[in-house]
Amino acid sequence: MESSIQYILTAVLYVSCLLGLIVNLIIVAANAMKWKSLKSLQTSDKILSSLAIFRGLFFFYIIIWNSILLFFPRFLQNNVLLSILNILLMFIFYSSFWIATILCVFYCVRIVTYNYKLFVFLKTRISTMVLWLIPVSLLISLISSLPFGWYRYGLKLQNIRNENTTEYGLSTAQIIKNRSVTFAVGSFPPFLIYFVANLLLIHFLLMHTRRMRSNESQIQIPNLQSHFSALKSMSLFFLLQIMVLICMNLISAGAFFHLKFSYLATQIISCIPTLFHSLYMISSSREVKKIFFLMGLGLIRCC
Repeated sequence: MESSIQYILTAVLYVSCLLGLIVNLIIVAANAMKWKSLKSLQTSDKILSSLAIFRGLFFFYIIIWNSILLFFPRFLQNNVLLSILNILLMFIFYSSFWIATILCVFYCVRIVTYNYKLFVFLKTRISTMVLWLIPVSLLISLISSLPFGWYRYGLKLQNIRNENTTEYGLSTAQIIKNRSVTFAVGSFPPFLIYFVANLLLIHFLLMHTRRMRSNESQIQIPNLQSHFSALKSMSLFFLLQIMVLICMNLISAGAFFHLKFSYLATQIISCIPTLFHSLYMISSSREVKKIFFLMGLGLIRCC
């Protein structure tokens, strides 16, 4: 019974990751074709492409990690390889989180019309700032992910477990605590920026929507619908990011590393919000949606 549940959870995880990988590859392919035809991309498309690349890498990493865990578990007894994999996972996650934050800030600056000097300055410079904000965020992500190579739960804990159960529990709790604090330190700056930008954007859209509804002008109905759509999109994005953040904290801390069902379930929960938002990005873009259907038709014909 337990093995059947494990196989089902593993299958759900693999299907979610493969679908997420394909969806994000389609987003990148659509923007690449757009760039090829127009010889340029809008700033929002550049950010979305970068976000799709790192989300695709995240899904690909989950597939590779669970394949090693399932078929070659002895490789994880190598502390050097385990450290590299931990650093790689956190670099991919931090990078995608920072790029999502940049995307939220970009939308906030473009939509919000506060008459503060900072907003006026950002409105005129945000497109050029993105070109160096993304590389800087990748550098910060790399620096933030390096400490995760120092906290390993490999052979050392297994040996302690075999010798002393109490010492094993204390050592595991200490490592989980250290990794949780390290994760919080690395994720707090982008989350704070993301939270403030999202809060400002949602507040502005709510106030603007109320003003437009009070005017009751038929001319403003299309704009009202677009504002409702943007409001729902950003609220959904915010909730999904919080879910991913909580699950990644549990995964990076290794809280359920030795509990197969809980560990698989946590990975599935961390993948589904990202997959759902990637599908939402496809549904909200005509070009990407068109390429998605064309690729689906081509796949059906090949089959």
